[in-house]
Amino acid sequence: MLRSNIKQLIRFQQTNGLVCSTKYTRPILQASLSLKSRALGTKAESTAAPAVSAFQDLLGVGSQPVQEDLTNTFYQRQLPTNLVRFSSSEGKRYFREAMDDGHAEGFFPLTGNFTTQSEPAYCGPSSLAMVLNALEVDPKRRWKGNWRWFSDEFLQCCSSKEDMKKNGITFDNFACLAKCHCNVQVKRANDFTLEEFRQDVLRVTSTSEQFMVLSFSRKVLGQTGDGHFSPIGAYNSANDSILILDTARYKYPSYWCNLSTVFESMNPIDKETGRPRGYFLLSYDVDHPPISLCNVKPEAGAKKEETTQMNNDINPGKTIISNAEAEKHSKLNWSTLAKSFCQRIPENMWIEKPRTLEHVIQLVLRNVPLEYTKILANQSLASFNADTPAKAEEYINTLLNDTTKTPLYPIVMESLYPNRGDFTQMDGNAAFATLFVLGSPRMLYTSLPRELQDLLDKFRKGDEMTSLVKREVHRISEEVTELTKTFCTCGPGSTEKIVAKKNCSSV
Repeated sequence: MLRSNIKQLIRFQQTNGLVCSTKYTRPILQASLSLKSRALGTKAESTAAPAVSAFQDLLGVGSQPVQEDLTNTFYQRQLPTNLVRFSSSEGKRYFREAMDDGHAEGFFPLTGNFTTQSEPAYCGPSSLAMVLNALEVDPKRRWKGNWRWFSDEFLQCCSSKEDMKKNGITFDNFACLAKCHCNVQVKRANDFTLEEFRQDVLRVTSTSEQFMVLSFSRKVLGQTGDGHFSPIGAYNSANDSILILDTARYKYPSYWCNLSTVFESMNPIDKETGRPRGYFLLSYDVDHPPISLCNVKPEAGAKKEETTQMNNDINPGKTIISNAEAEKHSKLNWSTLAKSFCQRIPENMWIEKPRTLEHVIQLVLRNVPLEYTKILANQSLASFNADTPAKAEEYINTLLNDTTKTPLYPIVMESLYPNRGDFTQMDGNAAFATLFVLGSPRMLYTSLPRELQDLLDKFRKGDEMTSLVKREVHRISEEVTELTKTFCTCGPGSTEKIVAKKNCSSV
């Protein structure tokens, strides 16, 4: 364009007879050529730049992407020297010896279902999900797509998802979760000896029908952090070592640890519960699956109506338990259920100071969720193992009939139906309430006057019970005792008076 303009300028000079001296035209032409050369060079450079950049990227010598700030982040931790890495030569030798001794039977079902916890605080749910899948428990609900499966975020029955992400779960929460999905034996550190622990380890590692999950303090093992859950996969008797399948694989690998050290790691007090940790023995009976309170819908309306009526019968115009309090405890799980026995009933016994057996029975029954009485009734029927509906009906009718003949039954009828008058007819609710009072732990009644305690003890001795009633009372007693032992800080058998929450509570 510029060169064309210069030529036009020269032609104009010649046409008009102007002097055309090279003195003036040569610099103009030179300037034109220089500008053209620069324009061509710029075009070539702009064309070559993308190709050069692409070639540099291919060779990995181009400009580097912006790096994420990794300050205060970690890639695994160094395993303490007192622990033996499972994948090391020594760790593999330990495992071969354990297999030869028959103490690695549970390893393969567990590792076939191994899951690294999906959240830093999910060691408990992850351990339980791994064991449930190893036991081949059907969760009876959809996981993803068309599949039913357990994963750690799946287990939210006893704690909210938000709370678990932030704080993890306690020993008691784990017991609550496990009890909803399988059979669980809870072992607190102050309830077993080193040798008892070793015998449980020997038994568990020699079968794939039962698994052990530890709840321990990492500090005792020389690791960072504190409370942690993980299952065990094997036991080496020659070195007295346990294979811990750590669910936090991003932090520590699986490792062997001396059994005595593991035993000691369960003893420190957990600051969240004020109690030591321990371990769990988990199994599953497909013919007698556990009752999951996660799926039980509280009968809030009926409970409120019944509670209000009972309160009015005892203290007219005064509500002992408000509707707001009933709503607070409307979400039913094993931990909140245990609170009825180890907190609310003893508290109300102390506050109301009942002086009649009818008042005692009313107080107990209004604090026991209706859903739990139905659960115990279903368990009673399941324990009979009736082959046909006819046999099941016969069993229930016999049990109810025998219960109505116990000396406590008329008193329970009077407590439930004070204005009925006729207490000779059979009533299912009254019969089961009678069985429950006969089987409930003695710790509920320690604040009662001595004469009422003696009267209850007389009824509970069983001198006038049939063998069927005795068996059912014993079964209920074991169920409630195990519940309070697992979830209450004092457990059954406390002989001290219980005032508010100072001596006994659910955690």
